[in-house]
Amino acid sequence: MWQDVVIMVACFGFAVALIPSIVGKYKPAKISCVLTIILLTAIAVSFATLSLWLSFWAEVSAIVAWGILLFQGRVK
Repeated sequence: MWQDVVIMVACFGFAVALIPSIVGKYKPAKISCVLTIILLTAIAVSFATLSLWLSFWAEVSAIVAWGILLFQGRVK
């Protein structure tokens, strides 16, 4: 299904866009990370129930990237 590929590319793009934040000094607020992880998880579950497995795994990569940011903490 072509929609799965398009969504997958976009989701991986969002994960890649977080790389500067992951390697950079400044991190987003923890509450932003937590809320984003919760919402992305809901989307990932939706993808799984629709059997959009490429999109599901791409969304998981974005969840992992946000998780890394969450556990890196915030520089004050």
